[in-house]
Amino acid sequence: MKQWRNTHIFLMIICFLVGLTEMVGQSQEKHRVRLKADYIKHMDAQSILQIKATARINKQTVNISGVELTVINEIDGEEIALGNLMTDHNGEGMYTVALNKVKADSLNLYTLAVNFKGTDTLRRASRSVEFRDASLVANLVTRDSVHYISAQLKDAATDSLLADQNVKVQVDRLFAPLVLSEEINMTDENGTILVSIPEGIPAVDGKLIIETVLEDSDNYGTVKATLDAPVGIPIVDESTYDERTLWGPRNKTPIFILLFTGLLVVGTWGVIIYLIRILFKIAKH
Repeated sequence: MKQWRNTHIFLMIICFLVGLTEMVGQSQEKHRVRLKADYIKHMDAQSILQIKATARINKQTVNISGVELTVINEIDGEEIALGNLMTDHNGEGMYTVALNKVKADSLNLYTLAVNFKGTDTLRRASRSVEFRDASLVANLVTRDSVHYISAQLKDAATDSLLADQNVKVQVDRLFAPLVLSEEINMTDENGTILVSIPEGIPAVDGKLIIETVLEDSDNYGTVKATLDAPVGIPIVDESTYDERTLWGPRNKTPIFILLFTGLLVVGTWGVIIYLIRILFKIAKH
């Protein structure tokens, strides 16, 4: 009987220690962070590094907001810190890349790394992006009364023409771009494509905002070139955003509403002051 009791106590101690070990392990568990980084070059603007941080927590993918990330230029085993950024509520961040301040290796290859140092609950993480610098130039061409977009793609470092690259041509729209050609537009041996612009596309003042895009290239990332093409069907901008309307913003309140409200306030205070004066006269008498 005494031996059975001792065995029972020993088993309880073992269970307690195992449970305590699991609790400590759970309290020290860190979640793995996943970083995504995409290089995007705008020919008429700045190049950027689009970054997103997520983690798998409780079997759900969660955006990691409010964490500091460091962007580093890696070259020949050397790491050069370029700057820091904070992720927003969507776990996203954008870093402006100045290529004149970034060093490339002997093969004209740029390597940028995004580092996360980690926290008490999140593991450290890193993500690298490699790309070469490309140049994309687009022009509006008219042949036999038909309008075309001509674009040429080059390697910016070697000035060599880039063939067999898929370049999309699309019209910028509010919600989603309008792709002009459903076919795959591969650059020829001269690094060029030629895509016709369909007739009858409406645009404010007839100006179409055309985008030519080399998207998610393994060697060059995403490269965009934009131009205004006055070949659309002019439409009247019926937007009342800049007009004084009842449904407009506070600084666009109609004048008659302001005057009526002002007169109503002045009249109300006038009546109140008049009644107060009458009460004082009655009190004196």
